[in-house]
Amino acid sequence: MELPRSEKEIIRLIFRGDELVFEQLFRAWYARLVLFAFKFLSDRQEAENIVQMVFIKYWEKRKELKIESLNSYLMTAVRNSCLNELKRRPHFYSVEEQFNLAEEKDEDGYDEELIKKVQDAIDEMPPQRQKIFKMSRFEGVKYKEIAFRLGISPKTVEAQMGKALKTLREMFNPRGTRKKV
Repeated sequence: MELPRSEKEIIRLIFRGDELVFEQLFRAWYARLVLFAFKFLSDRQEAENIVQMVFIKYWEKRKELKIESLNSYLMTAVRNSCLNELKRRPHFYSVEEQFNLAEEKDEDGYDEELIKKVQDAIDEMPPQRQKIFKMSRFEGVKYKEIAFRLGISPKTVEAQMGKALKTLREMFNPRGTRKKV
């Protein structure tokens, strides 16, 4: 059996608990939604888990949801779930990882000159930006916690981190060719 032609009919049948129609909807949308989630997460297993959870929540809350468009509902639910997952991931990267400095090591360890350049670049940042950058990258503190500790908004933390990272990228990649960060 195929999916009924109209979205309203599909929504109505699922609302009534039609497992066969729900399974057909799942099969019809699964691959496309996993691909969509993968674009956010870059991890196939996580993308599959997100899509499965979206369908599970849809089934569990089918009587409460007021869905006008399955396409809009499914795409939005997957996107929001992916964004929530990305927020849960740690923001901590070492400066070495962030700017691929590990490649710049000599036989004895780190390139002291390069480390000095990074430290000088950080020292030239405005004081608050320095503090935010160090808390985030050296201490592994999340943006919300930084905002709380400094009495500023999380958006300010995000903006200051963006400016700090842009400064460092430009300093260590002056030709404008982006390294994978």
